Amino acid sequence: MNRERILPVIGFALLFACFGIALTQVFKRQRSANNPDEVVIRIAHWQLESGIRDAIDTLARDYERLNPGVRIEQNPIPERIYPSWFKTQLVGGTAPDLIQVGKGSDDETLARFFSPLTEHVEKPNPYNAGTPLAGMPWRDTFVDGLASGESYKPNLLEYYGVPLSMVTIRMYYNVTEWKRILGDTPPPADYDAFVSICERVQAHAQKTGMTIFPIAGSNYGTPWFASQLIGSQTQRLAQRLDDNLLLRPHPTTNALQFLVGRWNLDEPEFINGLVLSRQIGRFAQPGFIQAARDDATFYFVQGRALMIVTGSWDAPSFRSLAPFEVGAFQLPMPSPDHPRFGVGVLGPVSESETPTGASFGLTRASPHPERALDFLHFLSSLEGNGTFSRVSNWLPAVIDVDLPPLVKPFAPVVDGYVNGIGIDVGGGANVSRIVNANLNALFDANADIGKLQDILRTQLPRAVRQDVRRSHKQIGLNTARLDTLLAAQVILNARKHVASEHRRKQSELLEAQTMQELARAWIHHELETLPDTPVPIGD
Repeated sequence: MNRERILPVIGFALLFACFGIALTQVFKRQRSANNPDEVVIRIAHWQLESGIRDAIDTLARDYERLNPGVRIEQNPIPERIYPSWFKTQLVGGTAPDLIQVGKGSDDETLARFFSPLTEHVEKPNPYNAGTPLAGMPWRDTFVDGLASGESYKPNLLEYYGVPLSMVTIRMYYNVTEWKRILGDTPPPADYDAFVSICERVQAHAQKTGMTIFPIAGSNYGTPWFASQLIGSQTQRLAQRLDDNLLLRPHPTTNALQFLVGRWNLDEPEFINGLVLSRQIGRFAQPGFIQAARDDATFYFVQGRALMIVTGSWDAPSFRSLAPFEVGAFQLPMPSPDHPRFGVGVLGPVSESETPTGASFGLTRASPHPERALDFLHFLSSLEGNGTFSRVSNWLPAVIDVDLPPLVKPFAPVVDGYVNGIGIDVGGGANVSRIVNANLNALFDANADIGKLQDILRTQLPRAVRQDVRRSHKQIGLNTARLDTLLAAQVILNARKHVASEHRRKQSELLEAQTMQELARAWIHHELETLPDTPVPIGD
């Protein structure tokens, strides 16, 4: 049989094979759905990184052995389609029992389609019995007390997510090429040492004709590095603007003070941050700002770049894809005693506020909510989260979990200072759109930094104002929603015999309402003082 005739046959054979596999899966699901003796708990997420599915699958099988008659189904969904899939499943009533929240899950969606976990997080996790965490409220067993990430929703005063991990940002490097090019040079302790290493790699590539860049850049990871550099330069500026002595001013506070002229784009610290950001651009491959996350990953794992900036979640994938040993170190920042870039620096950036992630919520449509909640308890127990961290090589979210050796380099560094104001000046979606549209100007080594400043002077004030007004409107909607909840708690408190829980919620609601109304009144006052035209920035 010649090639022209066999190729269609192979194509049709593959098509029928795929159809047969799909049909088999449908029949399996239909048969299990009709089995009254089996409880099926479905869990969905977008974490397709290496090791995560294995970790959840390992825990699922462990749980099934403890609970005969229960089957756990894992549904990994590609990240790009996850928000659309998420909404469709919830509205259509076909959502899994447990769903990772964060992408597409705003407050309204959570309140409508998810069950609050507030009552449960105040009670001990039964799977922590016999461990150092026995008897502790479930909430207190997490490194952040469920106060960050997607766990607690202050506008709703409810807990909706239970995390499995936390993440940090690191600079990864090719250990094999590092030793070959740089010998025994240790990872850089500060920014100048990092620049020196990048320049040595560039000189080596030019001398040998080897295609290797110091950094695998992308529109995904490189802006993070730039934002951290700018934030390091504005640490002192942020503290000067901290009128309420919160140590970390709210982004809306920074944005308003930008609008009213308390600070501007001509601040020496902010300019230094732009200069540093532009400098790292010359160490990446040409056209990197058009490169996506996967493009940068290919550069790195193929040995065409010595380093790459990304989160701790990519470590397992790098180790499975790269044919070389992978190391990691903290993003290098200028020190306070740097002759030029130390003027606005307080010190190293602390990661003590590292948020938790990979949070799962319980859907209202779950046919087995008690069993799904029990599995969530199992996942987030001391032993369960330890298994998750060991198999996935991700950081755990539960306290007292022993870090596996490969995870230790990503442990948050708690000593240091909060970061300052980034290029987003505290704005929201409109500011992000302006910044992302002008990344080419930020990293254009052939243009004067004043060109970028001119662009930002022209476009940022309007975008910042739009974002602040949107925040003002959102606070108004939240307070209106909370008024209804507050009235309900007042009535329940009056009618119930044992009303301690309602008194607690009523107190929290009153405090939250007061704080939000104060914030909204302040934003309104500050916006009213602004002229109709954007505030002039700088001289």
